[in-house]
Amino acid sequence: MRDSQGETTQRGSRTYDAVLRLYPAAYRRRHGAEIAATLEDVLDGAGRAGALREAAAVAGHALRMRTGLGSSRPVGRLLAGSLPYIVAVAASASGALLAVWPLTALPWDGERTYTPVAYVPWLVVLGCALAGRWPWARIAAAVAAISAGVSVPAAYWSGGASGLSQNLPTLVGLALAAAAVLAAPPDLPPVDHRSRRAAALTALALGVPMVVGSVTVFEVPAGGPELTASARPDPMFLLAMFAPLVLAFPAAVGLARFRYGAFLAVALGATSFGLLLYPYPLYEFPYGMGGHMAWTGTMTAAAALVIRLGLRLRLAWHRRQTS
Repeated sequence: MRDSQGETTQRGSRTYDAVLRLYPAAYRRRHGAEIAATLEDVLDGAGRAGALREAAAVAGHALRMRTGLGSSRPVGRLLAGSLPYIVAVAASASGALLAVWPLTALPWDGERTYTPVAYVPWLVVLGCALAGRWPWARIAAAVAAISAGVSVPAAYWSGGASGLSQNLPTLVGLALAAAAVLAAPPDLPPVDHRSRRAAALTALALGVPMVVGSVTVFEVPAGGPELTASARPDPMFLLAMFAPLVLAFPAAVGLARFRYGAFLAVALGATSFGLLLYPYPLYEFPYGMGGHMAWTGTMTAAAALVIRLGLRLRLAWHRRQTS
């Protein structure tokens, strides 16, 4: 029994040594002993499940420190501030895809193979985020990441190569959104009133037109002036059309308030306007939406610079009034 306990302790020590090596060298030199002592206490006082859970939490913190996504870094704070919009966009797209999934396919609906197992977790993520239950939202995001991975072979099995090619970008996008939720610093949860309101308004502004548009049947020309066929918009086309418009103002406000927002706004505006002048790379965008996104990017950058100027003028006026 002692040998078994000793082996377990030794195996746990090796695991924790590996976890500690994930930290940047400078941080490990300053805080390594403290972290190691905490992990040893967990090993002694918790069961195997608790020890693994603590090791996973510490590993996540180490990776955020190494990648600059901690709450003390600007990139980490920017990612945390973006979470309400990331969750709302992923949930809106998933809701529209779920709405179309049980409908009878029309001749012009294309080869999309719907994988509802990848969409349902995002409605849970949104619900938990709106309720302020962010730890549960992170768990649902982990389930969403796993579901997206499982859906890749499922899409190929049910729709073949063409079905997989149409679904793969959507599944990759949902997996990246889940990774963003999991990578964001957990000590900056978007559970305050402003964050939950932003998630709710974005989900309504984007989700309602996407769901309604995705299930709407209309007639399109089919071979002649008097020949028509029934069709429905692809939910991903509606996402590409509505998302830039819905996110433009929040993005402009976020850029205006960000520390390096002016630089990023100028870079975004220059890139977007350059693509409008030389639009050849835009031809690669799906659904022909490249020009629409470039115009939206240009307007967002201009709005961010105007808002930033207004914030600076207001701050200068406030200082003058208090001095």
